[in-house]
Parts: sequence; structure tokens; C-alpha cells
Amino acid sequence: MPTRHANPAHPELTMLIDVPRTRLLLQRGQTSRLPDPAATHLCSAAGTLWITIDHDLRDIVLEPGQCFVAPSDRGVTISALSGPAVLDLRPVQRPA
Repeated sequence: MPTRHANPAHPELTMLIDVPRTRLLLQRGQTSRLPDPAATHLCSAAGTLWITIDHDLRDIVLEPGQCFVAPSDRGVTISALSGPAVLDLRPVQRPA
């Protein structure tokens, strides 16, 4: 399922990403918003990522090699914490 990726600096611009894997480079303090992550694997390929979920009190911190499956019913905001970070987005594999 495609993932919608919004640019917080320009909310009127939204990309529809429909590839098996997407990689985003985030600089320290830069954020990326996924308003409808549709059960996507969020993985840190490099750097430390901070993930917040809409209407959820949890904060998720991913170190390199760690992943988190985003809920399909709430948006998420991802930030690079301590320096450049690389976020890999992959769809969750559904059983056949």
C-alpha cells in the first residue's frame, strides 16, 4: 500500500510513495511526517531516530538496525536526534 509523505514546511505538498522500500536522509532536528503509514516498517539504517505517534503517549527511539511497525490508523512524526539519520520505510509483509 502506498505511503503518503507530507512536508511539514509545505503542508500543501504531499508525495505518494509506492515502492518496495524508501530511504530518507534526515539531518539533526529535521522531521518527516507520515499521516497514514499503513502498517509500515520504520527502520534506522544510520543515526538515532525519534518517532512520535498521533494520540499516543509513547515515544519510540530507534538506534541503527532497530525497526518499529507503525500503526495503520495514526500518523507518525520522525525526527533525527543527534545528527544525520537514515530512515528506511518498508511495507509489512502480509502472509500469503
